Amino acid sequence: MAYRFESMTEELSSDNNERISVYCDYYSINRRDLEENNVVAEYVEAHRYILDELISGYKEMGPLNKKICDEFIGCDCETEYENKDRGVI
Repeated sequence: MAYRFESMTEELSSDNNERISVYCDYYSINRRDLEENNVVAEYVEAHRYILDELISGYKEMGPLNKKICDEFIGCDCETEYENKDRGVI
């Protein structure tokens, strides 16, 4: 009997398919492996909270990271221009 991964999908929010796709991408598995392989499904289910926290952290930090990148993009461009001008690159 295949482990149908039901307990995990029931607890996820409305973006079930997206979350399951993220898990499959992260663990380099396909959805069929997740649905039919007990060991794989149990491992992903046991560790999914870690990946969910990682996703939440990236979502939370995303705006701050973008702001930092926006502030320093000019510095990167200036440095690249100066290096090219001096023949470094």
